[in-house]
Amino acid sequence: MPFSMQHPSRHVWDFWYHFDPAAKLFHVFYLNADRALVSSEQHHYATCVGHATTPDFVAIDWGDESSFDVLKPLPRHWANTCIWSGDIIKAQNSYLMFFTSRDRHQDDGMTQSIGVAYTSDLFSNRWHFFDSQLKPKHFYQTRGVVDDLTIHAWRDPFLFRHRASYQIFMLASAKALNGPAGKRGVIALLQVADDNFAQAVRGDSEWQYRSPLLEPGDYSEMEVPQLYQQAEGNYELVFSCWAKYDFSPVTGGVGGFQGITIPQLWTQGRDGQRPAQGHRIPLPLASQTIRVLAPETQGLYACRVVPELGGEIVGFDIQTGGIRRSGIHTNLTAVDRDFSDLAI
Repeated sequence: MPFSMQHPSRHVWDFWYHFDPAAKLFHVFYLNADRALVSSEQHHYATCVGHATTPDFVAIDWGDESSFDVLKPLPRHWANTCIWSGDIIKAQNSYLMFFTSRDRHQDDGMTQSIGVAYTSDLFSNRWHFFDSQLKPKHFYQTRGVVDDLTIHAWRDPFLFRHRASYQIFMLASAKALNGPAGKRGVIALLQVADDNFAQAVRGDSEWQYRSPLLEPGDYSEMEVPQLYQQAEGNYELVFSCWAKYDFSPVTGGVGGFQGITIPQLWTQGRDGQRPAQGHRIPLPLASQTIRVLAPETQGLYACRVVPELGGEIVGFDIQTGGIRRSGIHTNLTAVDRDFSDLAI
């Protein structure tokens, strides 16, 4: 079994990354906290975002003494609690970090929103924050409910694009407005036109809220959603769920890293047109075809597929913390996440 990459002094769990093809280097951003907080589960509420680099997810450079805490909003910012999982993309003139956080003054302090920070240099560890605050609404729970098994969810953004329709999409872990108590976990879908992306990032333009991309009615939460491509041309939507919150009769409640194949991601738009109505993702997906890619018993959670490593599944080590390769190769490849033609 591969060894997990352990920080010398911090407990590490969820991560996301940007791959620099010229340097053949992964820039890894990871959640971390004082190890003394783990036994009481309080590490989730003292989270820092760190920056590290690795060529292979085996050897890792954790940086200097300040590198475990690089994403720090100013005191006046709405993100005045800890920061949770996010996504990073490279735009024309900057790197954009989409992150999850909460405003301690809103509701019970647990209501989540998605924000955006930016930098021109990933090695600088200097991030600037937009005031934009993407909140759940329309199809999605806007705050926690008393009969739920887990806290409110509007987190774990993942961005991709569809150039033929000039549209950009975002996935997020969310909760449905209705459904069985404790089983309202869904994967949210939002979109915005290329022309409006910069304004949406800054909070000057609205994202379009779509109905959930996946709403099985069998999970308390569906975390860290991502989208990849299969060799045959199909797409693979993946997510993570703890076994204790997996009530699916399809998976047997084993939890872990799960996926669903989407044979046709885009419907055809009208010839020569580029409205948001064209080339749309067909909804809803048939949740009966969800399958387990790596059960929780494999010892990894919040997994990601790394196309640059042959589609290997990589996650954080449930027992010890730290980031670990699984040895499981999916051969999945990346969807279009190239935003380098768009200036913010």
